[in-house]
Amino acid sequence: MEASILEKYIKAGQIALEAHKLAVNVANEGTPLLDIAEKIEKFIISRGAFPAFPVNISINEVAAHYTPLPSDGLAVPKGSVLKIDIGVHVDGYIADTAITIAFDPAWKKLSRAAFDALKSAGETLRPKRSIYDVSKAISEAIARHQYRPIENLTGHKVERYNLHAGKSIPNVPMFEYRLSLVDKGEVFAVEPFATNGRGIVEDKGWSNIYRVVSVKRVPGEAKLNDVLEELWREFKSLPFAARWAIEKGFSQKDLDMLVKHKRLYHYPRLVEIQKGMVAQFEDTFIITDSGATPIVKVTENFQYLVE
Repeated sequence: MEASILEKYIKAGQIALEAHKLAVNVANEGTPLLDIAEKIEKFIISRGAFPAFPVNISINEVAAHYTPLPSDGLAVPKGSVLKIDIGVHVDGYIADTAITIAFDPAWKKLSRAAFDALKSAGETLRPKRSIYDVSKAISEAIARHQYRPIENLTGHKVERYNLHAGKSIPNVPMFEYRLSLVDKGEVFAVEPFATNGRGIVEDKGWSNIYRVVSVKRVPGEAKLNDVLEELWREFKSLPFAARWAIEKGFSQKDLDMLVKHKRLYHYPRLVEIQKGMVAQFEDTFIITDSGATPIVKVTENFQYLVE
């Protein structure tokens, strides 16, 4: 990896770490989700970077994919399990990271399961190691706490302006990944999810998160094509929030129409199928000669959240 690229990844990781520390300070029982998201996103921009995706704030059985609307009335519930997933990019080089805050001590063990799984994955990642082995380390770490990994959520390879760049790291070992190897210079976002439910998520409800998937013009829709062009210019292939588009003067109808014409993709909210509680921890790793370097250093800085 070129030194200039590595420097951008390291900067993104440092800003993401600072953003998570801010998140822990501002996220309390009763805090509006919109306040949390906007404070974190504005902080990222103030540090000379950009959000790689909207701040995801997922509560209890919601595993992933929810960001508030401008008029959102949701607040952090008492005793909840709160996941805060943050993305930071510097010139398109991404740090993708998440933490869990358990407001009820009864759920600390669940959080610890996901935390320990992230730590085990980081210790297993190295060049020429199979992805199967990494998934096995994640699954076994969660099982030691008598919880289940979520089998249909995965970590993912990251490239410039691309959050999901081909290779995946499942939370459970799958035979077909035995021959899929980790290579030096690759970058992976590893995100173990632990639950007391069945270990499967389903699409359920709106997330308010979108991504441009085609820039092909829509026939006979000049205004809509202008919206599409501006969204691509601003966000490229990275996810964006409905509220970001609305702040720029676009309407929810514009977004709905672009989804209808298959120019935008709307991410579904992901909910544990038995409404089990879900915890998540995530870091982004650069694969080096001897192992994997976490650029956010989640397990080094947030162990107190699971104690």
